Amino acid sequence: MVDNHRLPPLVLVVLSLTLTCACLGNTPGHGDPNPGLISPALAATMIEEMRDDPGFVIIDVRTVDEFAAGHIPGAINIDSATLAEQIDNLDPNGTYLIYCRRGGRSAGVHSLMREAGFSEVYEIEGGISAWQAEGLPVAVG
Repeated sequence: MVDNHRLPPLVLVVLSLTLTCACLGNTPGHGDPNPGLISPALAATMIEEMRDDPGFVIIDVRTVDEFAAGHIPGAINIDSATLAEQIDNLDPNGTYLIYCRRGGRSAGVHSLMREAGFSEVYEIEGGISAWQAEGLPVAVG
């Protein structure tokens, strides 16, 4: 008797590979129109490679006081609470790297920017906390 509820092994392999590729495609450089979270190490590489590109902007979405206490060198501060009011001042064709303390606020900003038509928005996974944990540079002031 044939078990009609069991998937053939080949179908399982194809399904697994498809899901794996879909997940891996959510990183920069894979042509994904909806980029998402990137590691602090990848963010540091991106900053190094794009530092001279005027269309590349690092945005710290924490409060002014949090920003002053320590931020990624070259970042600008736009508090997540006011970003919706300031989004028209940003170029939707630019490349943005956003972060907050741990990822909560930047996730909301990431969604807001994507919904507003920004196509190149990257979010640092774990925020500046993860950045600092990896020993990456922080500016004060």
